[in-house]
Parts: sequence; structure tokens; C-alpha cells
Amino acid sequence: MVTAAPADTELVDETFDSSQSESYHLSIQTEADRVSYGVINTVLKKYIVLRSYPLQKLRNDDINAAAIRSVFDSDELLRLNYKSCCHLLVSPRYTFVPEHLFVPAEAGAYLRFNLGEAADEQALYHISRALRAYHVFSCPEGLMTLLRTHQPRASFFHHSKPFVESVASNVQTGIAVYFHSKWMDVLVVKNKKFLFYNSFQINAPADSVYYLASAASMFDLPLSTTKLLYAGNIKQMPPEAAILKNYAGQMSGCEPLGAVTYSHYITEPFRRSFVNLINSYGCES
Repeated sequence: MVTAAPADTELVDETFDSSQSESYHLSIQTEADRVSYGVINTVLKKYIVLRSYPLQKLRNDDINAAAIRSVFDSDELLRLNYKSCCHLLVSPRYTFVPEHLFVPAEAGAYLRFNLGEAADEQALYHISRALRAYHVFSCPEGLMTLLRTHQPRASFFHHSKPFVESVASNVQTGIAVYFHSKWMDVLVVKNKKFLFYNSFQINAPADSVYYLASAASMFDLPLSTTKLLYAGNIKQMPPEAAILKNYAGQMSGCEPLGAVTYSHYITEPFRRSFVNLINSYGCES
């Protein structure tokens, strides 16, 4: 039996009331080495809970469904009934399909064509109005069964959706990067037009500079003068982001969308670290 490690981020506002959970929204984010969740009071539009659990990594870097089940079973707040719920799946196994070319029945074929075969996966998809394209992504069958059992009415989104929507609302021209434990997402916007989105494996901090410099030069956006936004799933600036300060002239953290407020415990570093989770509220479109 797998036992969940203690939460390493645990922020619960004094106003949280378990008897009022059916007026709250629950957002859950699952990834290979972590499961996190936030609770928002939908009446006040205020985030009042943020918790995050490290997970034991599997050898193949797959999502550890057994460890996630242990978190669901042991965390008392995750056993409550909520007004609504969304699951944010963090995975480099995704692709984009232009809206006018997308055929729902071919979602799995798009993944296999772009990324190769994968055993026991379910293909999911949703629209991005900002990109005018569908995000097509995968979820292991065992994890999908667990998530649907835990919250049967939940919506499912890829982590790229809130990232794209946040950049679309806040950036005229610039490059945005999101750091995961072993890889990074890079998004390029120029004159409010999305030009590039891709994910890259990071084996050393200098890799991030190489990938960003390549993306910037591809679209004639010098790093020294281009706005560079970063975010990540850790509490402090990762080495990959720190080394970029030597090259980037206008570097700042990605900020959550301004439609909600926060408990005084959920300070700016936490909001930046969990920006995709926070922005997943309201992703339905």
C-alpha cells in the first residue's frame, strides 16, 4: 500500500468552512511528481485553500496514480462535496490541432501521429479560443478511472490551456516559459498573435537558455529587449530561471488572472508557483 507524503504547501484560510463546501470550487492539478489543489469561494471569488503534495516518482516518469489515490483517501478536504471541480493534467504528451481541421473521433490518432503509440491511454481534448485550436492530450486509463471516481462531474483540461489564456490576456509581445521538474513550456506571442508553443526536456540549466534563444531568434525577438515571463511549480526561482537573468532584459514572473482574490496566506510567490492551477478556475468555454 502506498502512503502519501505530507503536504509541503498547506495554506488554509480561517474563513474556510467545510459545511459550505457545496458553494466552493475545487481545482486539482496532477503531474508526475506532485498533486496540488486549490479551493475558491465562488461567492467571494476568493482562493481560500492551497495544498500541494510531493509524490514518489516512478522510474518511467509516469503519473503515480497509487500515490494520488492515497492523497485523495487521506486528505479530509478532498472528501467533501464541491459545487464544481476541474482537473488540470500536466503532461508533455499533447498536441494542437487547428479548429477548422479538428475531428473529435480522431483525437487519439492525432496523438499517435505526432507522439507515437502509448499503452493504456485515453485521448482528451478541449478548445482554446486564443489559439483557435484544440488542445489534444492524454491521460493514463488508470488515472482517469481514479479521477472520475473521485469527482464524477469534473471537467478535464491540459495544463497548457490556463497558461495560454493567461498570456493572451496579459501580453502584447513576449515570451512566456513554465518550468516543470524535467521540462519546460515555451510560448511566443508577437503583436497579440500566438506564433509558437512547444515543450522541451531540460537536462542542465543552460538548456533553457538554448531553447529560449532559439525560439526568440526564430521570430526576431532579441532576449535582451523582449519581455520574458516565467512561472513554475516550485516555491522559489529555479536554477533554469536564475541563469536566464544573465540574458533577459525584461524578466518577471507570470501573474494569475485578476478575476479572483486570495487569502492573505496565498502570497505572490505561491501564486506564481501555482499560476496554472489558480487560472484553471473558469477554464470552461
